[in-house]
Amino acid sequence: MSILFQQPLITLVLFLLASFSFSLILPSDRPETIRFFSLVVSLVALFLGVLTCLSFNQSTGFQFLFRLDVLPQYNLGLTLGADGISMIFLLLTLFVFPVCFLSS
Repeated sequence: MSILFQQPLITLVLFLLASFSFSLILPSDRPETIRFFSLVVSLVALFLGVLTCLSFNQSTGFQFLFRLDVLPQYNLGLTLGADGISMIFLLLTLFVFPVCFLSS
C-alpha cells in the first residue's frame, strides 16, 4: 500500500487503466450510466492529481520516477516521471475532463 503513496503517478495511471477496463463492461444501451461513471472517474482522477501536485517538491527536478524494463534484451522499457511543467499539464488535463463530461 505504501508504494501507492510513494508513486502517485503510477497510482493515477493504474486507476485510469482499471476504470477504462471496467467501463468496457458497462451496458452500451444506457448512456447516462456511462456518462455518470466517466464523470465520477474524472473527478477522482482530478483529486488524485491534486494530491500528486501537493506532494511535488518544486526545489528538485524530476520526481516520482518509475522504471519498468519490458524487454531488457532489447533495451526496451517504460520510464515515467514528472517535472514542474508536466505537473501543470497533468492538472490542466485532469481539470478539463470533468468539464467536458459535464458539458456533454
